[in-house]
Amino acid sequence: MHIESYKTDVTTKEDAKFIVVLLQFIISDCIMNFDLENNDRVLKIETNRDIKEMVYGVFNKQGFHCQKI
Repeated sequence: MHIESYKTDVTTKEDAKFIVVLLQFIISDCIMNFDLENNDRVLKIETNRDIKEMVYGVFNKQGFHCQKI
């Protein structure tokens, strides 16, 4: 397992929870959490495979932006 971190433009806890629910539906074998206190509003995902394109797809479909850091 390794941790992927994404800088996001998500600002509310509600939006963060919604994104996590969508991501967990698509990528069910990962552990993820948001750090909205961080200036970059970081989403961290523990995974053992390449999920970057799936994460980008969910964010884009919901009108949000994220960038792997």
